[in-house]
Amino acid sequence: MHAAPTAPVPAQYQQLLGKLTGILNDLEPIQKKLLELYEQKSQALKQVDPERIEQLAVIEEQLTNTLQFILLRRQQLLQTAEQLGLPAGSLQELLPGLGLGIEVSEPIAERIEVVQQRSQKLRHESWVQWIVAQRSFQHYSQILELIAHAGKKTPTYSGGQNENGSGGAIFDASA
Repeated sequence: MHAAPTAPVPAQYQQLLGKLTGILNDLEPIQKKLLELYEQKSQALKQVDPERIEQLAVIEEQLTNTLQFILLRRQQLLQTAEQLGLPAGSLQELLPGLGLGIEVSEPIAERIEVVQQRSQKLRHESWVQWIVAQRSFQHYSQILELIAHAGKKTPTYSGGQNENGSGGAIFDASA
């Protein structure tokens, strides 16, 4: 079977394809590094290793900054595509609009799909780790509160009055 003949692709579309491929080439390794980092961070959280968590946080910040730069490039690419009248809701929508033919567009579409799946994993893992960090912070705060008040919980609605545990003014003979 022969592939369907394709019309020549305009130079602007070739430039968009080059930028799209460049974004994927830069995005894939960053995503892989972030997934590895999240695995290491998860282990550090389980082992309660604050030094390692802090080290990983620095690396995570660097990778996140790089990822944000790549996403900015993606946004610029989609804006350019929109100005050319192409579908520009996502890279997946843009690809068929470039009119490249199946032999060129199918491998790129598969890469985009993998990137989207990896992105879902990253969102999920970062959400889980955020929840763990928030819960740990809450427990730590509660423990500090108990230590600060000699093991007694502070009254919820006291506003700082009668915190010594004695009765109210009506019941307290010393008042």
